[in-house]
Amino acid sequence: MSSKLKSWLLLAVIFVVGIITGSTLTIGLAPHFMHPPGARDMKRHWMRYLTRELSLTTDQQAKIQPIVADAVTRIHSVHRDEVERDSQIFKAADEQISSLLTPGQKMELQKMESDREKRFSDHMRPWDPPHDAPPDMHHHEGPGDGGTPPPPAMPANAAPPPQNP
Repeated sequence: MSSKLKSWLLLAVIFVVGIITGSTLTIGLAPHFMHPPGARDMKRHWMRYLTRELSLTTDQQAKIQPIVADAVTRIHSVHRDEVERDSQIFKAADEQISSLLTPGQKMELQKMESDREKRFSDHMRPWDPPHDAPPDMHHHEGPGDGGTPPPPAMPANAAPPPQNP
C-alpha cells in the first residue's frame, strides 16, 4: 500500500471518528443546554414520574396533584426572583464600571447591557408570566422532553417549606 493511500485512509478514519464523537456528544449533552420545561410540562412530568414509580392510585393522584402544582409554582417563582436579582447586580456593576470608561467604551457597555437584558428576558419566558400577570397566563411552555428529573423527595421527618401568601 502506498504512503499516499495510507495518508488518505488515516485522514478518512480521523474524519469518521470525529463525526461519531461529535454526534455522540451532541446527543448526550443537548439536554443540558435546553431550557427547562414550562410549568405545565413540569407538573405533568412529575406526576407521571410519581404515578409510575409509586404505583399511585387515581385517588392518590388527585390528592397529590395540587401539592405538585403548588411546588412547581413556588420553584418557578424562586427562579424568576433569582433572574431579577441577577439583573440588578449586573446593572449595579455596569454603573460602577461605566465611571471608569471612555465615552466610546460606555456606549459599547450600554449595548452589552441591552443584549444581556434581552437574554434575561428571553430566559424568563419558558418559566413564568410576569409578576402582575394572572396566574393562568403563560408566555411559553418549554419543551417537555421528559428528561428533567423530578425534585428530590423531602425526608419524612422534614418540615414542609413555608407557604408564600
